[in-house]
Amino acid sequence: MRVFELMSPDVVSVASSDAASVAWTRMRRRGIHHLVVLDGSRVVGILSERDLGGASGARTRKDRVVRELMTPRVESIESDTSVDDAAAMMRARLIGSLPVMDGDDLVGIITATDVFEALRHVSASDLPRPTTRSAEALRHADVSDLPRPSTRSSESATRGAFASEVPRPAKRKAGRTTATQVPANIRVAGIEVSDEERDYIRKRLGMKLGKFALAIERVTVRIRDINGTRGGVDKVCNIKVVLSDLPSVVFESRSASLRIAVNAALSGVEHSVSRSLDKRRSKPRKGVDVRKDRH
Repeated sequence: MRVFELMSPDVVSVASSDAASVAWTRMRRRGIHHLVVLDGSRVVGILSERDLGGASGARTRKDRVVRELMTPRVESIESDTSVDDAAAMMRARLIGSLPVMDGDDLVGIITATDVFEALRHVSASDLPRPTTRSAEALRHADVSDLPRPSTRSSESATRGAFASEVPRPAKRKAGRTTATQVPANIRVAGIEVSDEERDYIRKRLGMKLGKFALAIERVTVRIRDINGTRGGVDKVCNIKVVLSDLPSVVFESRSASLRIAVNAALSGVEHSVSRSLDKRRSKPRKGVDVRKDRH
């Protein structure tokens, strides 16, 4: 597994000249713990929640700018680096997040939580039953010692590859079944996509969206090359998720790399589906009186 498969392409950044209070507000609103610090388009630092003093750090932030509090020695990682290498780097240098670069271009960010959570699901049958570990201990644990699931059945049900075809009787159950029974139609225009790449996309769909399988009717992935032979940033991936009793969710991303475009679109549509389902859960059911009992 490579870094670009796990990274978040939606990088939240802050300028080195911004007020520290602005950075803090941005973190709180986005629900994140790290910001990439930019000077123009150049990455010059990382700013963490701890750098800003946390929830009680108003004095730390008062009248300060980002460059005064950020960590200026930026460690970054290439998008095609293996996740194992990313984990080793994070453990050795006690790093909580890494900007992901393609040459000089910032294309994403990956956190220790992303990395070690993914490694927990590798080779489950070769590892002992899980034990209770703190998040901090997990970040610094040896890869061979990380807790893993004890069986493959639950993993397959929620993270298995989405189906290329679903038998007619099973189609009526779409949206009420496991990840491996969710039909995923991959449509391609102006670009050749191998069977291996198609299998990869269906596996990634399962990993990202399998946990929502009960709410998904079907998924359509459209891939096209908008520039043909002219080159450039031209691979476009559009993912549409049809949800049961909710509006469909669509997300699109583009990159010079097909896999980066696919994974960026997957990350975006995953967040959008999650938000849609959360909104539905938070709404009162029709016909139900949600007023407090006055008796």
